[in-house]
Amino acid sequence: MSFVSVVSDFVKTYGDPKVSSRFFIGFSCGIPFLLRLTILDLWLKDYSVSNTAIGLFTLLNCPFTLKFLWALFIDRFNFPFLSEKFGRHKGWAIASQLLLFLGICGMACSNPKDGLWGLIICASIVAFADGCQDMSLYKYQIRDTQGKMLGPIAGVFIFGYRIGMFLSKSLSLYLAHYFGWNIAYFAMASTILLCMLFILNIEEPQEDADAKEPLNFRHNDVNFLCLIKTALNDCLINPFQKFMKRSDWKRLISIIVLFRAGDMIAQKMAKPFFVEIGFSMLEIANVVQVFGTISTLIGGICGGYFVKKLDIKAAMFYTSIAHAASCLTYVAMSFIGYNMHMLYFTAFIENITGGMMSTAFIAFLYSLCNKRYCTTQYALLWAFYDFGGAFCRTISGAMADLLGWTNFFIFAVVMFIPGIIVLYPDVYGENRERLEERC
Repeated sequence: MSFVSVVSDFVKTYGDPKVSSRFFIGFSCGIPFLLRLTILDLWLKDYSVSNTAIGLFTLLNCPFTLKFLWALFIDRFNFPFLSEKFGRHKGWAIASQLLLFLGICGMACSNPKDGLWGLIICASIVAFADGCQDMSLYKYQIRDTQGKMLGPIAGVFIFGYRIGMFLSKSLSLYLAHYFGWNIAYFAMASTILLCMLFILNIEEPQEDADAKEPLNFRHNDVNFLCLIKTALNDCLINPFQKFMKRSDWKRLISIIVLFRAGDMIAQKMAKPFFVEIGFSMLEIANVVQVFGTISTLIGGICGGYFVKKLDIKAAMFYTSIAHAASCLTYVAMSFIGYNMHMLYFTAFIENITGGMMSTAFIAFLYSLCNKRYCTTQYALLWAFYDFGGAFCRTISGAMADLLGWTNFFIFAVVMFIPGIIVLYPDVYGENRERLEERC
């Protein structure tokens, strides 16, 4: 295939309106994500909170991880008034965004030094609302999808997601540098209203022909309990039983848990590491957030195209190896120390491979979901990923304090190996001939 034909196919793939429309879904999901993770970590670090405590703050992500427990309500129930006016999924999305707005405003009114419990409660509310928003918008992500387009759709979603994260990261850090963290969080709360405008202007996804009618919260206590029991069976038990009928379901779960373990560990401590070796918040915003995000966007789009041309698991395998190698730049920085050229190089190589890896992983999750049970199955699979990620993030601060920065990042690279080993049979084992045919 010539270079011109590759470029033409690339443009045609991403120019499809069915693909490009996923950008706004990703953008809305990306805005709140780091406000309860990386940005919060920097806020805590700015108040001299220990690395171990910062790692433990990852536990506040549990309400997001447990979103599969209330995904059944989004799958089977209308949200009062809003769903009737705008549609079931759009109604839940708007309700989630209103709660996000209130939660982020609550964080803006808090202070890590004097009101830590208030910050913890508000961050937990944001995590809960973010999980509800994810579930309500997932139906928009996978509608009208075909197998070969999972990679590009995931790529565009990641592109929008990273743009949302970029706005969240860069704007909040700039505002924190000049006006303080409270003003920064108030400003980020206002961006949730922008996301709401996006959601109001997208088309409500059509339900499958065999989908059951949505239920309303308008029943007496006895009937309501029966409805909850029915919803639990339809939207939680049946989807997981359906997934467990796959002969390789245990190995698929192990891939989900292990694939990004090393990345989780490294990313959790990356920003505190940069601060500790002498970089200012403004320098981190300029290089890591702005330049790094551009690199991630390029990597995400390229990753989606690689998934289309190769095999999803093959793309995961190769991008995981590349990303593991890129994390060695942190090891180099631990020796070099403060150096702007090295910071640019680290931001470029680590983010471009991370973008490819993320896109391949999202496409993998898409491919595992049955469309009839997509919301709950996606939430359950993401829970396995998030539980593994929560463990990695939680221990990362203690490991950094225990090992020191050089050994810590070597440990992070080693943690990529189990995920690579689990994927190996799909690339060089029984599926090798099928992969060679597609290549």
